[in-house]
Order: sequence, then C-alpha cells, then structure tokens
Amino acid sequence: MKKILLTFTMALVSAAASAQDLKGTTIYDRIGHGQDSIDVLGSLSLYQESFKSQEYLEALEPWEFVFQKAPLSMIRVYTDGAWMFETLIQKETDAAKKKEYFDKLMKIYDQRLANLDALNSFATPKTTSTKGNIICRKAYDYYYFCPSMDSETAYKMFKEGINDMGPNTEAFVLYAFMDCSYRRYMANKTNIDIRQEFIQDYMLTNDICDRLLEQAKEYPSETIPADPESEDSTKWVEQIKLHPEAEKIITAYQPTQTQANDLFVSSGAADCEALERIYSAQVEANKTNLEYLNAVLAILNKFECDKSNIYYTAADYAYQINKTPQAAIGKASRLLKEDDVEGAIKYFDEAIELETDEAKKAKYSYIVAALMFKQGKISQCRQYCRKSLQFNPSNGDAYLLQASCIARMATGDHLQKSYYYCLATDYCNRAKAVDPATAAKANRQAATYASYYYPKSEAFFAGIKAGQKVNVAGETTTLRLR
Repeated sequence: MKKILLTFTMALVSAAASAQDLKGTTIYDRIGHGQDSIDVLGSLSLYQESFKSQEYLEALEPWEFVFQKAPLSMIRVYTDGAWMFETLIQKETDAAKKKEYFDKLMKIYDQRLANLDALNSFATPKTTSTKGNIICRKAYDYYYFCPSMDSETAYKMFKEGINDMGPNTEAFVLYAFMDCSYRRYMANKTNIDIRQEFIQDYMLTNDICDRLLEQAKEYPSETIPADPESEDSTKWVEQIKLHPEAEKIITAYQPTQTQANDLFVSSGAADCEALERIYSAQVEANKTNLEYLNAVLAILNKFECDKSNIYYTAADYAYQINKTPQAAIGKASRLLKEDDVEGAIKYFDEAIELETDEAKKAKYSYIVAALMFKQGKISQCRQYCRKSLQFNPSNGDAYLLQASCIARMATGDHLQKSYYYCLATDYCNRAKAVDPATAAKANRQAATYASYYYPKSEAFFAGIKAGQKVNVAGETTTLRLR
C-alpha cells in the first residue's frame, strides 16, 4: 500500500510540476496536508485501481471521498466520475437507484463548473475546458439519462452551451441538440415561435457542420497514383487518402449533418406553405428591416421555398432597400419561375458581383452552373463551374458537375465514348483531392463511369493498352479498361 501511495504521489507531483499555470498552488494545496493528504491519496489510489478494472461499484466510495474532500485534486476525478455514473445508470434496473446515480452525475457537472477556473489553473492544454463545453456535456447527459427528462430544460442547457462553444461544439452534442429541438417541436407543432426556433436550430447546426467540413479541406490529402497494369482493378484509378485530421472531422460531422437533415425533413417544419404562412405577415411588418428580410430569404432559399410569393416579396423589399446578393438571388428566382432564364442569369451575375465573400461567390456561380446543366447548356455549365473554382478551388461539387457534363458529352463509337468517361473519372478524382467531403459521391459517380470503359477483351485484339494517354474534349486523360 505504501508503494502504491508513493508511486501515485510522485505521479501527482510530476503532473503538477508540468502544469502551465499553477498560480501558486501546489499538489498539497489541492489534497490537503498531513493525515488529510494521506487519506485523499489512499482514496485516489483505490478508486483508480477499481476504475481501471471497470469495477465501478467498488470505485464509488473512495471516488466520492476524493470528490467531496479534495475537489481540486485532479481533473480526472470529474471525467472518471461522469463515465462511471453514465455506465451505472445504463446498467441499473432499479428506478430509485437510477435517480440516485443521475443526481450525482449532475452534481459532478455543477461542482466542475463552480471550480472551473481553479481546475483550469493547473490543467494541461488537452485537459483545459470551458464553461460551454461542460454545459454541453451536462445537457447531453441530462437529455439521455434523466429519469424524468424535461425537454424544455434540456433545450435551454443545449442552447446555452452551444452559444458559448459555437463552431467548437462536438458532433455528438450537435446531434443530441437537434434531436431535442426536433422532439420539442413535434410536441408543439402549432406553436409558431417553437417552429421558428426549430428552423433556426437546424440552420445553426448545419452551419457549424458546413464550417468544420470546410476546415477539413485545408488538410493535405495523399494521392496514390493509378496503376493500370495492376491485377487489382481498384488500383487502376488514382486513389485519394485523406489526412487523419480531415478524416476525423468528416467521420464525426458528415453523419451528424446527414442525421440533422433527416430529422428536419421528417419533421415537416420546412413545408413551404407553412413557412409562407409564418413569414407572410412578418415580412410585411419588417419590409424596411434589411437584416430580417435577408434572414427570411436565407431560410426560404435553404429549404427550396424560393418559388413562393413571400420569397419574391421579401426579395423585392430587400432589393429596394439595398442591392444585396440575397435580394438579387431572390429576383433571379422570380424570373426563373417565369421561364426568363436570361433575365435570371443577369441577377445571378449581379449577386456574384455584389458578394464580397469568396465562398458565397463560388456558391452562386455553382447555382448558375447547376441551372445551366438542367437546361442542357453544357458549355455554359462548365464555364460557371470554372468560375466557381476560381473563387473556391476546394469546391469538389464543381468538379463533379463537370464530370457529369463530360459524361453527357460522350459521342462516337464505344472506344471514343470511353475516353469521355475516363476524363469524367479524372474530374471525380480531382473532386476528392480538393474536397474530402465529396469522396463518397465521387466514388459512386466514378463507379458508374467505369462501367462504360472499353472492355479489356476487345482492347487486347485491337492492340489497345490501359494507361495510354488519349485526347478528348480538348483535354488529355489516361485510358482505363474494364
């Protein structure tokens, strides 16, 4: 026992010595002196030994002694405690016991918040926390573990934590927040205020995910060259290996965004008729409020309600006040509804010109490109795709749309058509290289194009080999065979 205590004391002292900002505290300021320190060290050792072996019931008594007697001993007292009670709540079948464990779990967060500055004073960069982060985790545990959970209480906690964390909000918290907001809305579907809050919550969640997925593009990916001679057909095309940090972000936030989208779509909150009813009176009352009008335009545009009268009305009011990009887009939408494509494009071009944010310029250019594609105007579509990439070189969707254009351009005999599909595959690979978030979509498109490659059996007799450089649509590509 003495050996364990000595080892544990040395570890604590070492951790304290390496802390960035002790602000005058020492390890014994945090665990007490004399017999107090011996009791705390003994309990720390006992609870951690049980914790390591996942004997959480045995760990509870010594852990609680440390939690009460030395709340500043270690940050792990809080993180270990939360983990233990979360696990015990899930395993417990007795309702009274569940409630007891839950109350102690909430107390952990409350005490950590009360002691946050002191705990951060000796924390390492990795263990330093913020008020928002702790509130988010408390909200998460309250939402999923409270025996008598009140969605309004959980919602307010989530909002407070996420407002503090902003784009640093963890993915699992964002999903829980959206789930909470969704259930709150579904229980109060006739409440217009709650409906608007649900819409705003979705917009916020989607915006945070978008920003983080954009950040993932900043990490360099590794390109593995194609090997057309390989017996493994998966190696015939260039492969993109994501940077570990990019993969970590995408793995966390892309599913969260998808799940949030699914919840929102299933809720019916974005029903255009309902949104028009909600905003019609408010737009009229705020027809001189440019900030409000632009917010309404953004929401209606996001949910593809840009063909409603209220959208056009808001756009007209906004355009009269100031020729903003959002207002110009609204004017363009009205003209599209009237089948005036040329007139619409003028307003889209105006929006691109007025916009100062390069990312939004890229987005508007891409919208026009997609419109051109639907109109069958392939040359103009590619022109606006290239413009989008000038503003945002990591816009993978612009490369994928060009791939679709090239595939649609395929003409000639079977061999000549295959050149187009090989070039389209090149654009899919470029999309993955600049925008890891498009990897799944790019792989699906490339797999479709691969089914149109020239067959090996015919190539052999014609003396054609994979890996040859061929020219098509004014560009050079590598011939691939199937």
